[in-house]
Amino acid sequence: MDPVVEYLRANAPGLPAAPFDARAVTARARRALRRRRFRHAAAAVAGTTAAYLALSVAGPLPVPGHGEVSLPGSGAIAGLVERIAPGRPLGDAKRLADVDRLDRQVLPLAQQLDLYFYLHSPQDCRVLEYPHGNYRDGDAVCGDDVAPFDARAATDYADLAAAIERSGVDVERVFRDRGGLYFQLEDFSLQYNYQYVYLPDGAAPPPNRFAVEEWTNVRGDWWFHRDHDD
Repeated sequence: MDPVVEYLRANAPGLPAAPFDARAVTARARRALRRRRFRHAAAAVAGTTAAYLALSVAGPLPVPGHGEVSLPGSGAIAGLVERIAPGRPLGDAKRLADVDRLDRQVLPLAQQLDLYFYLHSPQDCRVLEYPHGNYRDGDAVCGDDVAPFDARAATDYADLAAAIERSGVDVERVFRDRGGLYFQLEDFSLQYNYQYVYLPDGAAPPPNRFAVEEWTNVRGDWWFHRDHDD
């Protein structure tokens, strides 16, 4: 090959003097290919993640023959999106879907139990207060006044927890206050509490106790409430 190269150089003065390095060219080509594959993989992951987040925020999806299906963790993600932008209400479709499921799957049991207070905290604190008695167990976050669950209370608590789980709404506590039944969502904000509130018989929201309180009617007796987190 050398005589050919020398001939070409002699007749083409602009030809680079450096010899052709096949290994270097191949290595550069492989690096470029790896970069392209990495970019394509990253784009695919980003697209999949964006789709998952969009579907999570959208809420449960109807699946023929299977009712509504929620993506794993969708409720928590939707709540987190809401709390990243404090004061930004959940979308109308999300709120309507949530109150429909609470109205159908959780409210009847809470009314049947004549529930006063229910809590299942991330720290595994269980509290149930209703006419049958007041029960509390868990770690130190529950306080010192531990009252072990009896068989009936344990069953009632499990039934209510299962109903909330089936609803797909991330309810951490349920309590009565100012004439309404509050379904408080898991707490991701240091500034606000968010809850769906059932105010029976078309009752109007009670007067605000804090300037940041905000009431939004979802439908009928159901409201979305933003409250001060103390």
